[in-house]
Amino acid sequence: MVMYFVNFDPKSRKSPVTELVEEVVNAHKRGVKVRVILDQNISFAEWEGRGGKWEKEEKNIPLFEYFKKQGIEVYYDNLFVVTHSKAIVIDEEIVVLGSANWTESSLRRNWETSCLIRSKELAKQLLEDFSKITIDYEASILDEERNPSVKISDSFLKDSSLAPQMVTSRDETAFDLYLLLLRKYDGNPEGRVDIDYKNISATLGLDKKFNYISARDILREALVRLDDRYKLIIREIRPPKSPYCLLLGYHSKNPYVLPQEKYCSLPDEYWKYGWNERLSFTEKYCLLINLIKTGARRGNVWTGYRAGLMDEFSLGRDTIIRGMKGLRRLNIIDIEYPEYPEKGGFEERDPTRFTLLGLYSPQILEKEKERLAKLYGQERFAEAQKYAGIVFKDNDIQVIEDIIRKIEEYGIEQVGKAFDKISTKVPDNPKRSYKYVVGILQTEAEAVK
Repeated sequence: MVMYFVNFDPKSRKSPVTELVEEVVNAHKRGVKVRVILDQNISFAEWEGRGGKWEKEEKNIPLFEYFKKQGIEVYYDNLFVVTHSKAIVIDEEIVVLGSANWTESSLRRNWETSCLIRSKELAKQLLEDFSKITIDYEASILDEERNPSVKISDSFLKDSSLAPQMVTSRDETAFDLYLLLLRKYDGNPEGRVDIDYKNISATLGLDKKFNYISARDILREALVRLDDRYKLIIREIRPPKSPYCLLLGYHSKNPYVLPQEKYCSLPDEYWKYGWNERLSFTEKYCLLINLIKTGARRGNVWTGYRAGLMDEFSLGRDTIIRGMKGLRRLNIIDIEYPEYPEKGGFEERDPTRFTLLGLYSPQILEKEKERLAKLYGQERFAEAQKYAGIVFKDNDIQVIEDIIRKIEEYGIEQVGKAFDKISTKVPDNPKRSYKYVVGILQTEAEAVK
């Protein structure tokens, strides 16, 4: 089932929309394999070439959440592509398609046309077409489906003697190890966490670089620093048994207690997808800053000045710049820089806007890149990815595919000229962004008309 819009309200039990939705659920309960793709998109019409906001339409959220909770396999499509189909394929033979969305007006008031066709050939063609729709896998996961996040107190990140000192000392191993200890902590009143050197070494990726003895020694030394220098744990050695540690409160001899306020939530995907190994130290730290500022909610926006962040988190200018730009390039955050004041002078510039896009599976990203290369051709894909890199979106599969479509719509010459215009801008110039490229293409197309 592929649908542009289903105006579903679970409270409207007598609505024809609800009746159709419940029939899909009933089919799933009977054991029928049901797969649903729903549209999510940005309205390019609201961009108007130079200004305006790109905001994701949330029209299908109620249905998406309802299907998810019923155990149905449901996905959102590529954010930058409008999936306007209203079609159902049943048993690889029956096709139901037409103009009608599943809305009260379409089903009861509008003049719409829909038809049922029995054709294995048509069904096969539609299924092949639907298999080419790019799926937004991370947007298609509910928060409650994810493993519990790790709560990290703001104090750890802001106290100059703790995490900021680790950054200054380049003590990334102690930083990584401490976050992992917090992940392993089960809430016991002692703050106790058992130490399994082999398991910790594998999680932190040390086993890929060192033999067991060397990795164990590195971890032992990091534990000593967490105890003696940072006062975050007490090591308990008990040969021949494995050691354990006691987590401590900050600047306290009391056992560690999970923070109930003023904390950030580090998603388990940080370890599950291997971001603890992929990110640089500065990128890890800036990720936590973004999690604090957004409440760890995808799509949330926050604003800030670089100088303010330096003071708040006791970090140097280069750390903030490198970390944030690295996360932007990896498509974990988006950055929207403010316009330059007409009279000049950076001190009058508005704060920078940051959007948390979230962690994703690098493995799925690579598979999606391979899929696009196969679908559109390796040369066209490489071309689009190169252009995407100019606006720091070479790891955004949705932007890459949209550039391919823009090339098909406007031609390679026009798209190339649009990217050339913004490629000379410095990275923190607001015009060095994909939405400005789209604006240029739209404006020039209108001028030709």
